[in-house]
Amino acid sequence: MTLPTKDTPDFWTQIMTLREPAWREVTEDDQFDLHDAVEDAVFVLAKKLSTRAAEYRAAGQALPDAALAAPDVQLAMLRALREAQRAIDNLAGRTAKTAGHTGATYRHLGDAWGITRQSARLRWPDALPKKGEPRPVELELAGGRAEIVELPGEGGYVWEATAETGVTEKGPEPYGSAAEAAAHAGAFLQRHSHDPDAAHADCIEPHRGADGEYVDCDGRPL
Repeated sequence: MTLPTKDTPDFWTQIMTLREPAWREVTEDDQFDLHDAVEDAVFVLAKKLSTRAAEYRAAGQALPDAALAAPDVQLAMLRALREAQRAIDNLAGRTAKTAGHTGATYRHLGDAWGITRQSARLRWPDALPKKGEPRPVELELAGGRAEIVELPGEGGYVWEATAETGVTEKGPEPYGSAAEAAAHAGAFLQRHSHDPDAAHADCIEPHRGADGEYVDCDGRPL
């Protein structure tokens, strides 16, 4: 099977086509690895929150391993786990909405979360676009991210982007195609990266290749 790259003519069509099955089952090793990674991340926050750990830091000492069994340290760990749960819930909501706005159904979302389609609809009521609502397409380039959205009422496509440097921008007008909007958004992201190529630092408009199609600053198809 030939995998799509940015040089593939129908790259975006292939990328945005839902592949089934979308995921494999989680193994026991996967569970152990994730558990360890989550525990390590939460413990970093717990040590920042722990008043006991703060006293040791102020004294220029490391928190003794034995102190991890202290009830107050365990409470700090529990408080950190609460933040981890909140972060997971927020990330799950954003991920479900991105999937739902790019072709996944509530059945797909429910299967991934281990719940029914109806439960997925109740958990993420805004995950799928309403009738007539546009489906945005995300573009990641040069450390930044852009969203290209179709305007069904007015026609055309608009973009909104946040570059690697934190600069944000919106397209000044609707464009005739998603590719054209992505080209302008891509030029913005490249122009405002942390390390823009000197040859392209002043690029304001996207480039067109010999065939008239939009390409990035280095001639790659968008």
